[in-house]
Amino acid sequence: MARRCGSRISVGQDLNLGAQMTEISIRHPLVSIIIPYYNQQAFIADAVGSAKRQTYPNIEIIVVDDGSPVPAEPLIKTIEGIQLLRTENRGVSAARNLGFQRSLGEYLIFLDADDVLSDGAVEAHLKALCAHPVAGLSFGALRMIDENGRQIRPPHICRPRKDYFLMLLEGNPIGCPGAAMMRRENFVAAGLFDASLRIVEDYDLYLRIARRAPLVQHALCVVEYRQHYGSISRSKDKMLLATMTVLDRLENTLTKSERKRLNHARRRWKHEFRRKDTLAYRARSLYYSFRAMLSVPVSSYFY
Repeated sequence: MARRCGSRISVGQDLNLGAQMTEISIRHPLVSIIIPYYNQQAFIADAVGSAKRQTYPNIEIIVVDDGSPVPAEPLIKTIEGIQLLRTENRGVSAARNLGFQRSLGEYLIFLDADDVLSDGAVEAHLKALCAHPVAGLSFGALRMIDENGRQIRPPHICRPRKDYFLMLLEGNPIGCPGAAMMRRENFVAAGLFDASLRIVEDYDLYLRIARRAPLVQHALCVVEYRQHYGSISRSKDKMLLATMTVLDRLENTLTKSERKRLNHARRRWKHEFRRKDTLAYRARSLYYSFRAMLSVPVSSYFY
């Protein structure tokens, strides 16, 4: 006999519940939130809790413990209604891909175990994607926080772009996986996460999706992106090297005009990872800001 929250449900109730769930699945397509975990023991419960608090009614939550020395199970055992997988340590990309393979959702969010989803994130993404049926991915703004949840940087909502693929060559406004939601078929068409990459694997995926389908952005702050001592993004040298590797692998697929943009993109990324307290950095930042303005549709400045 089926049970929910420890209470027994009669056969008649179970049939009613089945009809209700069928109606939900038709009106509200399933969204899978996949959370890879490796030693983020201080934050995993907050991440899972934020997925559980979503206002959207049809969500599955899959936590993939990537062979962490500190297992996830005792940290989230009191949170009901989630699927927990544990595998040998193969890296975050492989963990996300495993979670995807066990998922059923028409839409996918990959939330890092040290980040926090805003309550209305799923609804905001779905609204954007439904309004743009050819878009493969939607993204919103992020708020940067520290290990204690205090704001480091407020949300920044970038303006729409004429061409998101060209925009992504020169920067990554999506910022972190939890800021995006993608259609399942577009994730499959792009080839999933590249398991050979341990960092900037999300950036690599966004480029491959944007190569095949438009992206759409919206104005809601959808995720709190946590910066702490263990964050890989704090290693600027490693981030730059990995980013250059992604761009190098992409080069042979580009047109002649896109390769020219790629040369500029390499300079732009080197600037991004330079020291930010110098006059040269500030001067170049003004130049890159001006270039970015040229890629914004004029109409977006009037609403």
